[in-house]
Amino acid sequence: MSLLSKIRMACDQMTPTDKKIADAVLADPEIFTRLDTAEISEQYGFSQPALTRFAKKIGYSGYAEFRYDIARNKNTLAEETADVTLSSETARMLAKTEEMFPAETLEEIAAEIGTARHIFVTGYHRSRASAQLMNTALLNFRYSSEMIPYDEVFKLDSYCRKDDMVIVFSVRSGIYSSFLKTLSECENKPKIVLVTCTAKHESAKYCDRVIVLPDRKSIRSPLNPDPAITNIFFINLLSMHLKTQE
Repeated sequence: MSLLSKIRMACDQMTPTDKKIADAVLADPEIFTRLDTAEISEQYGFSQPALTRFAKKIGYSGYAEFRYDIARNKNTLAEETADVTLSSETARMLAKTEEMFPAETLEEIAAEIGTARHIFVTGYHRSRASAQLMNTALLNFRYSSEMIPYDEVFKLDSYCRKDDMVIVFSVRSGIYSSFLKTLSECENKPKIVLVTCTAKHESAKYCDRVIVLPDRKSIRSPLNPDPAITNIFFINLLSMHLKTQE
């Protein structure tokens, strides 16, 4: 197995420091054969223990074996890593999205949206932009849709109806869990849809539909493509199946 494959296989267990080491290795693998650990530490800020832990995490006995493998296969590795960029990994993530959401699945989601009397869309922090884009797409197709800021979602349980829909964008945070629990237990519970990148999102149990989009873990990427791009791409794909409301 190549070094790149080993890094991809271990990406789920990587700490933030591990990810920085992986990025540095992919950016310039040969530097890890030319510099000793003290020089690497000075240039990148990685300590010897951190480098050793990283090497063991991706399957080597220690840093020495890891360094030797880079030196032994540096030409092959250079060819492999030359094609691994944030752009290429983002492209892989978007391709995975298309694979996971074929036309029939998107048609099903669009049909569910089409049955809602009124749609409330919300997203917190980085997910807010995705929620705004979704709301704009719905308004463009003449759906009765409204963007709800996070600090106002608690009001929804007082005026939502059973034939309404609430769409929540949340990559990983459980910040909506308390609100969604309350909403799922209210007398006039609306249909709740969660759009996330986390298969085990803690809010999922309160939702009628959970749309799990791919992220760096799904594609075993050693880099960290922005999951917000996947949200935007998914909304664009879904928009092609939304029908203009009269």
